[in-house]
Amino acid sequence: MEIIWEHSPENDYEKKMYEELKNGKYQVKISNKSYACPYCPEKRTRDFRYEDLLQHATAIGSCSSQNAKRTERDKANHVALTKYLQTDIAVLPAGGGGSSKPPSAKSHAAAVLEQGLHGRDEVFVWPWTGIMVNIPTDLKNGHYVGKGGIKIRNQLAKRKFNPIRVRPLWSYQGHSGTAIVEFHKDWSGLTDAMSFEKAYDSTNHGKRNWLAKTDKSSDDVYAWIARVDDYKSNSIIGEDLRKIGYLRPISDILEEEARKTNICPYCPWRRTINFQYKDLLQHASAIATCSSKKRTAKDKANHLSLAKYLQIDFAVACAGSSAKPPPSSVVVEAVTDYDPNEMLVWPWSGVVVNIPVELRDGRYVGESGSKLRDQLSRRGFNPIRVRTLWIDKWHSGTAIVEFRKDWSGFADAMFFDKDYETNNCGKTNWLAKTDKSSDLYAWIARVDDYNANDVIGETLRRFGDPRTVWDIMEEEARKTNKLVISLTNIFETKKRFLLEMESKVKETESSLSQLIVERDNIRRVYNEEIRKIQSSAWDHYKKIFKDHEKLKVELETQKRDLERRGQELMKRETHNKIERERLAEELEQNAVKNCSLQAAAKEQRRADENVMKLAEEHKKQKEKLHKRIIQLEKQLDAKQALQLEIEQLRGKLNVMMHMGHEGDLRVLNKVELLIKALREKEEELQDLEALNQYLILQERNRNNDLQDARKELVNGLKEISINGRIGVKRMGELDSKPFHEAMKKKYNEGEANERASELCSLFEEYLRDPEWHPVKVVDINGTHQAVIKEDDEKLRDLRENYGEEVYNAVTSALCEINEYNPSGRYIISEMWNYDEGRRANLKEGVAVLLKQLRLYKRKRGEID
Repeated sequence: MEIIWEHSPENDYEKKMYEELKNGKYQVKISNKSYACPYCPEKRTRDFRYEDLLQHATAIGSCSSQNAKRTERDKANHVALTKYLQTDIAVLPAGGGGSSKPPSAKSHAAAVLEQGLHGRDEVFVWPWTGIMVNIPTDLKNGHYVGKGGIKIRNQLAKRKFNPIRVRPLWSYQGHSGTAIVEFHKDWSGLTDAMSFEKAYDSTNHGKRNWLAKTDKSSDDVYAWIARVDDYKSNSIIGEDLRKIGYLRPISDILEEEARKTNICPYCPWRRTINFQYKDLLQHASAIATCSSKKRTAKDKANHLSLAKYLQIDFAVACAGSSAKPPPSSVVVEAVTDYDPNEMLVWPWSGVVVNIPVELRDGRYVGESGSKLRDQLSRRGFNPIRVRTLWIDKWHSGTAIVEFRKDWSGFADAMFFDKDYETNNCGKTNWLAKTDKSSDLYAWIARVDDYNANDVIGETLRRFGDPRTVWDIMEEEARKTNKLVISLTNIFETKKRFLLEMESKVKETESSLSQLIVERDNIRRVYNEEIRKIQSSAWDHYKKIFKDHEKLKVELETQKRDLERRGQELMKRETHNKIERERLAEELEQNAVKNCSLQAAAKEQRRADENVMKLAEEHKKQKEKLHKRIIQLEKQLDAKQALQLEIEQLRGKLNVMMHMGHEGDLRVLNKVELLIKALREKEEELQDLEALNQYLILQERNRNNDLQDARKELVNGLKEISINGRIGVKRMGELDSKPFHEAMKKKYNEGEANERASELCSLFEEYLRDPEWHPVKVVDINGTHQAVIKEDDEKLRDLRENYGEEVYNAVTSALCEINEYNPSGRYIISEMWNYDEGRRANLKEGVAVLLKQLRLYKRKRGEID
């Protein structure tokens, strides 16, 4: 919409501000329901509804006050904001239309009628509901299944029907192939429902097509909006519709919409806004007292009369507020003037008959209930509803008038009854009148109307009960007494509770005071103990420092003594250093040879014992090798003796050479003989060394053969599942069971398994780490043995935190790795005797293999 601006400085400024608003320089619309004024000071900024912001901008833009707080520029800004709100911001109605004007009941009715409704009196199921039939189903496990409600709802939402819920209907056989589609309760819901029906009807899938269809085996879905015949049907659809809704004509909904809305009759349509009662009263009062020159005297007078009408004569306020109750004197008069024992229909109701009807389109129609209600309201009867009575879609010419349930409603009903009776239009006149004129006859509903067998009696019995005024007064008295008693009991209970709470508060205050005193005493004692501990610690530190200085002096003295003794020993050992070094080398060589020979002999004896029964050839070789080893030991002893003799000869030779004199022929001859004997002994020693090397090489070959045989035996046992005393054990593998048992004592099952796995993995890494070696070698009864270091930090923490069983599992794995694979520190497999807890020998392994071979042959039928 293009706005035409007159050329003037004020209008140019307004046009400039309007363009800035239109280009989005200022934020006006915060959300769909919240707006803000961009020109007011920050301290006054607040969220507005659209109607409130429009009224705010209009009031400031048209203000003629001479107050300096409103400048001409401020007014021009708000005029531009008013035009921007009216032109560029569209306030959509609930259904999503495009008009910026607030929707009224008339505009809703026009929109609904344009979509194809037959009239105001057409009856629908409310809340607005649609019906879908012939939904495809399949038989599974003896029950019919089909599409779910969410899937159907999403399909309808994609087609812009906007359902809020789709409920498939189920029977004892499963999915019935039908569904109920629920729409919004407002006018947008009816618009969506009508679009939903038209869409299916336009593709020949409406209700008429479904009823006319004989072959219903196709998978096409049919749908329509729920009406009276669907509501009253005896099918599963009718049963469900009667549970969730009821029948309502469009006229009733329009009347209810009109009752919820108040409109100012004197404002132009372009600025018409729906008001609540208090907002409309404020609007009329503001314009009546406004000093703006844009408001004419006639306009102010109109709004002043509207304000007085709202304050004095308007009976029903919008937004659900009830009519003003009549004065208490009127109620008392109505009750005292009436026989309290006469039976009336309650809630208070009136009967109207002889309503004019006319024949139109083959049926009788008459005035709607809202029109009759407005007429009765203007006469001061204050009805809350007028229900016109229909017989098979025919207007019966009668209506039921409903009043409020309180005593003001009773006064209105009696006033209604007396007024018509005074005008000779009461029940007596109606029954006595033979010529039924066009005047309305009315009276208050009594017991004879309630028990009548006509449409009036049926309607009264459906929503009311016959009761006397005295019964209602007694019931109210009983309710009042009951309420008083209940409130008295509540008051006494609260009073007792308050006294108990006061007593508890006093006790709590007393205990808190005592606790504060005790806390102060404990803190004082604690501070004194801390001072004593600090003083004793300082004295202890001084003593330790003095002892340390004393020990330091003693150590320095001992160090000097040791250095002096060391110098003396070095002087004493200088003269025989060469001989000591030579003897030390020889002793080391002999020790290495003896150790190697002893180890070879020990391993050979063990290997011979293990494979004695494996093969006779190995037995013979072992005996020969054993004899050779004995001979080698003898020869080694002889070699050592020979070496000792050689050294003795050399010593004698040196002595003689030093002691001999020139020309002493006897001594020279003896020296030559000694040299000759020394050479012979050295040749014998070389022969013995060559023989020794040959025997060591043979022993190593035999040992390698035995080790290869043991490895093959271990590999073979791995492939065989044996549950016996001989098996394969992974040496150095950590047992995780103690870890799990220890963690279960501290954590729940899930967390215990996780923490046990983490701790077990951590110590497996420690076991593979070559830098962690908590093992020391000690001499026990002359034998060097490897033992666990008790002071190792990791093992000590493990024992303290997780117990002895976890500690034993780790140390056991550590000992196995240290014994069977100390260099690689990884897990190896060994043949193990589980009964005796030791390493199994070859004999035991071969016996197991032979046993398995015999079992295998027995299974194959090859019994030896």
